Amino acid sequence: MSLLEENVIQRSLEEVLPESFLGYSKHVILQRAVPDVRDGLKPVHRRIIYSMDELGMHPDKGYSKSARLVGDCMGKYHPHGDSSIYDAAVRMAQPWATRYPLIDGQGNFGSIDGDSAAAMRYTEMRMTHLSQMITQDIEKNVIPFKPNYDQRLKEPTVLPSPFPNLLVNGGSGIAVGMASNIPPHNLREVVSALILQIDKPDVSLEELMEKVKGPDFPTGGLIIGSQGFTDAYRTGRGKVIMRGKAVTEPGKNGKTLIVITEIPFQVSKSTLAAKIETQSENGKIEGISEVRDESDREGIRLVVECKKDADPKKILKLLFKYTQLQETFGIINLVITEEGTPRVLGLKEINKSFLQHRKEVVIRRTEYELEKAKARAHILEGLVIAINNLDEVLSIIRSSKNPSVAKAGLITRFEFTEVQAQAILDMKLQHLTNLELDSIRKEYAEILKLIAELESILADVNKVYAIIKDELKAIADKYGDDRRTLILPEDVGEEIDFSTFEEPEKAMEVYLTRKGFVKQMPAPTRKSQTNALAFAFKDGDVIIAQAPCTSKDTLYFFTQNGKFYDAKAKLIPEAGAKEKGRAVTNFFPLPEDEQIVALISLKEVKEGQHFVFVTKDGQVMRSPVTDFLNARTPDAMGLKDQDEIVKVFLSEGEGDLFLASYQGQAIRFAESEVNPMGRKSRGVKGMTLNDGDFVVDALMLQASTEGNSGDLITVTDQGYIKRTTLDEYKSQGRSGRGIAIAKIDAEKTGYIVSVLQVNGDNTKVLHIIQESGTVTNIDPKSLKNESRTKSGVGLVNVIINDYVVHVI
Repeated sequence: MSLLEENVIQRSLEEVLPESFLGYSKHVILQRAVPDVRDGLKPVHRRIIYSMDELGMHPDKGYSKSARLVGDCMGKYHPHGDSSIYDAAVRMAQPWATRYPLIDGQGNFGSIDGDSAAAMRYTEMRMTHLSQMITQDIEKNVIPFKPNYDQRLKEPTVLPSPFPNLLVNGGSGIAVGMASNIPPHNLREVVSALILQIDKPDVSLEELMEKVKGPDFPTGGLIIGSQGFTDAYRTGRGKVIMRGKAVTEPGKNGKTLIVITEIPFQVSKSTLAAKIETQSENGKIEGISEVRDESDREGIRLVVECKKDADPKKILKLLFKYTQLQETFGIINLVITEEGTPRVLGLKEINKSFLQHRKEVVIRRTEYELEKAKARAHILEGLVIAINNLDEVLSIIRSSKNPSVAKAGLITRFEFTEVQAQAILDMKLQHLTNLELDSIRKEYAEILKLIAELESILADVNKVYAIIKDELKAIADKYGDDRRTLILPEDVGEEIDFSTFEEPEKAMEVYLTRKGFVKQMPAPTRKSQTNALAFAFKDGDVIIAQAPCTSKDTLYFFTQNGKFYDAKAKLIPEAGAKEKGRAVTNFFPLPEDEQIVALISLKEVKEGQHFVFVTKDGQVMRSPVTDFLNARTPDAMGLKDQDEIVKVFLSEGEGDLFLASYQGQAIRFAESEVNPMGRKSRGVKGMTLNDGDFVVDALMLQASTEGNSGDLITVTDQGYIKRTTLDEYKSQGRSGRGIAIAKIDAEKTGYIVSVLQVNGDNTKVLHIIQESGTVTNIDPKSLKNESRTKSGVGLVNVIINDYVVHVI
């Protein structure tokens, strides 16, 4: 017992508590709650992004289960429980919580109403393009690493981050005795300020604020007054008054509606609605008859219905006073500096720290690339000497008993290093051809230029900053967007006309694939331009529809089973030329047995507009577009057993319908012969078909400015293409068998796959897609007109069963 007492050190609580608490608080500040000024990340976020990069969860790959990331991150770098990792990852994926999301989530990631995300076993995620950029060049020794918690692995102390993530996405955290609360900003604005500070290091705060207008919250809304964030940019601390965007609209029975379309940052919509109802019930806000949430995929629409005799302006003023429709954001720019100490910094200091970080990253990256280039140049130098003395080198190698002797002989004769001699011995015989020898000399000359360029960068700090500026501009141009939060003067009234702040209409083109993927691309700026994109993909999917539209259009999707669905065009994600986009099931519930066969865009419904349906069995139906607005069920057309919709058109009733069958028959008749019918109707017979035949394609013919219908192009599954004037197809009565569209030979020409209408020389290139995904481009202007009874010309090389399947 006495031995144990000798090992016990007696210390007072007053002495032990400050010492222990200081260590704990230091850990919380540095390792948990406060972001780093360089990459804008807390340790948990940095470890999540680094783990995703290690796991290959890149934006060009498929989604991976969230649990996979959480397990990997927890096991390797962050042993603090799965919920802390998953909660942080979920927030990085929520567009209403993060200004520029760093995780692309698939599944239930919660909502702005405060709903929590689904369990990690149900959700999937991957990196966004921006988060992938945060780890850019990490393999080039650009950042320091430290041992992980169990000393088995290394983890980065900071990430390269070529864009200012701290200001762009902000961050908040409560440490011990201090807290951090940094608002998000607009990427373009912050980059502009950084470039200005590079060009003018002694720039004033006023000059910087001409670029950075103020915080830019993901939920939009308003900032009232600029003094709060001006103080924060100067001292690191300030208060910003946030306000939701609310306007008045006329309601039914003479009532007035207060419509809230944007809410303050970090406010739950459902909590705000509940608070308004509570304050109305307890009498603090009088004159409210009902509060209802009419939000949908288009955005927030929280409606406060006022009583007839109530003053909506007074109610709106009380809403700002007693509810979260107006909130205060307390800015505290507390960050961990490069030295590892917590400091509260102003805007200019934050920018300076980020630029210093990027300067070090670019220098270290250049040094790494220079070292690799010199190592390669050293080997190439030896290869060039060997090439110039090829006969002697071969003689030494052939006369040597083994590789070691050969290596020693080369080193003695030509004063090669061991690395150079080994590279010569490892060179394949195919490299001794004249072309290969020339390419080695060419590569050596190019790498010498590269070395000179890299050395010039390291010798001139202005070139380093020029690289930083170019990289910042490229990121801002590609991923930047318009400001969402409006900054208004302090003396602004409670009611504002927001019509001048509406989002501008953007022209775009939406593409749909056979397997149900959809994407949008910006519309070409000139008529002569077209979007360069892949029409077929490696997995056998192909583009089947293209719809020019604007961001204010509604898209209607029609399936082969007679159903329809709609989605706002602006919700369709933008994707690259070779990307398929996102599955339509992200926008509406599409059953597995349904396939979309038609896509139509519509901005506003006009009187007399109809959707015209054509089925495989030759049925035709015409229904008013108004029947499809706000429909409660997805039923579009009633179909008989085994029948399917082939084509859907938007028409104003003045065209001719043209139906073409698989076996080469065609019929043309006036659209007016089909009387308008309601949704779910089965239509009327448009074409009588022979046994085994079916309608394969259809056109809605419109007369050109010259008064004629132009020409018809037919394409068969064996690749035969023909151009014929549509004057050969006279309009006849509905429900006939039609006339021959071409001379069909099952073995030679194959059967009809597609028909298209072209007018004069104002035609686009045809993309003819085969089963294997091979795409053949045909310019219709190169096709000579032939008579209706001809077979056409075999312009597509169809081998074995690689038939033509689609034309766009």
